[in-house]
Amino acid sequence: MFAINWSLAKKFTIKSEFVRNVLTLTSGTAFAQLIPLLLAPFLSRIYNPEEFGRLALYLSIVQILGVVSSGRYELAIMLPKKQKEGVQVTLLSIIITFIFSTITLLAVLFFSNDIAIALGDPKLSEWLYLVPLSVLLMGLFNALNYFNTRKKKFKNIAKANIFKSFGGNLTQLLLGLAKFTSGGLIIGQVVSHLFGNIKMAKTFLKYKEEIRSTSRLDLKVLAKRYINFPKFSMWGIFLNTLAINVTNFFVSWFYSMVILGQYAHAYRYLTVPITLIGRSIGQVYFQKLSSQHGNAKSMEKIFLGSLKKIILIAIVVFLPAYFFIEDFFPIFFGEKWVVAGEYAKILTPLMGVRFIVSTLSISLTVMEKQDKELLMHVAIIIGTVLIWLFAYIYEMSIKNAIELYAIGLSVVYILILGYIYSSFKRNSLIGA
Repeated sequence: MFAINWSLAKKFTIKSEFVRNVLTLTSGTAFAQLIPLLLAPFLSRIYNPEEFGRLALYLSIVQILGVVSSGRYELAIMLPKKQKEGVQVTLLSIIITFIFSTITLLAVLFFSNDIAIALGDPKLSEWLYLVPLSVLLMGLFNALNYFNTRKKKFKNIAKANIFKSFGGNLTQLLLGLAKFTSGGLIIGQVVSHLFGNIKMAKTFLKYKEEIRSTSRLDLKVLAKRYINFPKFSMWGIFLNTLAINVTNFFVSWFYSMVILGQYAHAYRYLTVPITLIGRSIGQVYFQKLSSQHGNAKSMEKIFLGSLKKIILIAIVVFLPAYFFIEDFFPIFFGEKWVVAGEYAKILTPLMGVRFIVSTLSISLTVMEKQDKELLMHVAIIIGTVLIWLFAYIYEMSIKNAIELYAIGLSVVYILILGYIYSSFKRNSLIGA
């Protein structure tokens, strides 16, 4: 009596799976972000702006090195059709990460004092010895994250984010209460990366036979097949991460460590929506887009559908934040963070635009346009450097410099989004 519309049922199932996976990742990331938010009023009163500034410098170094530690081969983990090749690409990423971390260790052993002085904070020198370990753990986390995404182990990823957040923030709190404030924030970050890897490593280690049977030739063949990732994507993400973090270096050089602490505090909590929602949606979006690789019209449809949802989320999150965030900061974090609230209001529009673009930026990787991705990252880093050099030459106040930075980068991100859309449109028209 009742006919079943199988195409509709299939479409509903796919959509349900997409929503379910997004909710799984988002809920895990939400819990992970809830922990530092709950502890933030305590940590911001235990540690001073200078110590948060030092943490910002440390994290900038780790993030810049960490994103390239595996040669970006972790992005290729999603691509092989065969299970064994997926395991082998993951192993390749891990091996390269170990080699890169060893080289980083040698650099720190010989040049730690010089690096700290060059960054404008000699006190950072003693903590640079932890950088190689942080880089190693971050590289492993990225590789294992993509392997778990490939296997659709989204619950494992969610739990890993929770473990990472809990371990790191609890360590920071306990060290702060013990009056070990000089390096408590940095040590907590190292611990967080360690905790984050435990759950996801178990998924990878289940494939012991595939790992053992992998030869050097296998790794060499895969390294050559996916050479575009270290050739283009690696430099792209390096420049992108540098562009995001280079502001910390400029603020340290041109202003002071205390001002950097205020700026970094504002920036850190403004990126919570990007981490909480954007990365989770982006990860599932990457998996869904990759599954339609080669079907240009389906890929364009997925992109446009995701874009509409993400713009709506950005409006709901960032528009109210713009009007209330300045008053919120001193109430929640304490009176010594009033300046951070002022910076946060200026940065809010930029974060809204960045939230949209960063979530969808993986599109170029799936379309295998790594060379174009590289050029756009070059534009971002050049724009960022020019903005801060302009601010320095004309002796702009830190407030005016941040305003210029927010406007300039927003324009760049909008241009990037336009290019991504035009790429989908072009591919769809030619049936690529």
